[in-house]
Amino acid sequence: MSQLSRIVLDVTSFISAEDFILSQNQGALPLDPFARQCYAEVVQSLIFFDEVAVPHPTRLDPRPDDYGSQPRLLRLLFELGIVTPLAFSTSEARKLAGVEQSLLNALDMRGAALLQSFVDKTAICDREQRAQGGAQPMLHKIVDWSNFQESQVRRTHGSHLVRINTTDGVEADPFGDWARGSARLLEGELQRLLPHQDAQLHLTATLARSLRYVAKANVKQLAYQAHPLRRDFCVAFDMADGGASDLEILDVIREIRGIHRGLQVAGGLKHRDRLRLLELELPLLGGRLWTSRERGRYDDERWLQLTCGRLNEYRDRASKLRQAISRCIFEEDKLRMKLDLDRVRERLLQDLGLKAAELNDTERELIRDVATVADTAIGLPIVKPLLIGGRIFGRKLATTSNAYQKFVYREFIGAWKRGFA
Repeated sequence: MSQLSRIVLDVTSFISAEDFILSQNQGALPLDPFARQCYAEVVQSLIFFDEVAVPHPTRLDPRPDDYGSQPRLLRLLFELGIVTPLAFSTSEARKLAGVEQSLLNALDMRGAALLQSFVDKTAICDREQRAQGGAQPMLHKIVDWSNFQESQVRRTHGSHLVRINTTDGVEADPFGDWARGSARLLEGELQRLLPHQDAQLHLTATLARSLRYVAKANVKQLAYQAHPLRRDFCVAFDMADGGASDLEILDVIREIRGIHRGLQVAGGLKHRDRLRLLELELPLLGGRLWTSRERGRYDDERWLQLTCGRLNEYRDRASKLRQAISRCIFEEDKLRMKLDLDRVRERLLQDLGLKAAELNDTERELIRDVATVADTAIGLPIVKPLLIGGRIFGRKLATTSNAYQKFVYREFIGAWKRGFA
């Protein structure tokens, strides 16, 4: 028994991810401060989930063309069929209308206070960083993101104004009206984050729009992975009503990253840089889909096509893992998969030499048997087991594991080897 695993990602996440991909080809730092994180999250979502759906800010039955020609990453993924528009039936649209009206009522009652809290939280983080003699990461990220949106997104042909075709780029509906009113009401407070009124309005509308995406995902009974800028705001508003089965799947995906965290702890300072390279090399962890030698050889369009093609190929390779994740319907399914992934982590710790381990009695006996046969049988080829970190490399995993365990194991081993190259 299984079900399709699905997740909702917003357009803003693809915009940030594209900025990272293009910066890698251009040999420059990304302009969007959330670029690297969004790239990792988009890649992981496309690998682990059967379907990734993208909500449209103003349409309930959108086609790919309704999203515009930008970001190009999203356009290419639509063409490959591995990302789809989030569409609603007539009955779902009626249900959504009721949910959105309740959301508007809640925004009228406590939306401004929540926006004020968002500003206060940023200011607190800023003060704490200054007190410690550090930078201002929260404030800088908001400012840098706003500047990136203004220069690369809001007025770019085929981008934001295709999706929201108004003079100020904010929805011409009650939600847009709430964003405009709240931005004016809290202008003095928002100046602590952004100096210009249009940037303040755009930030307010972006946060409010995320609550609509939460509502849309809940009506479809899907999990919504918000852009990092929106995440705390969504959680604080507490719109999620729970029960979306894909939230369980997100827990399983965290277990995959938990393998890497376990390796980092065991490797310590000695292997810190090596394990960091492993993370950057391995798409399962949100790592890159290209080699260093390929950077700068293509124009941006071809580079994006190459990346999307590689991602599609990797999805095919990971199909057994995705099937296993789709079977995680009940808590016991998730626990069984967690145990399977724990076994992969233990094997990797041993085979990569990050964990000292003695051979057990069975392994010692097998080695003795091979040695005895090789010594006594004339003409028999001598077969010596390959040992890494005191263990027979890959033997136990190959004979006792299921298909997705083997896939995860091989991917980690392959990325580890590439770190030596």
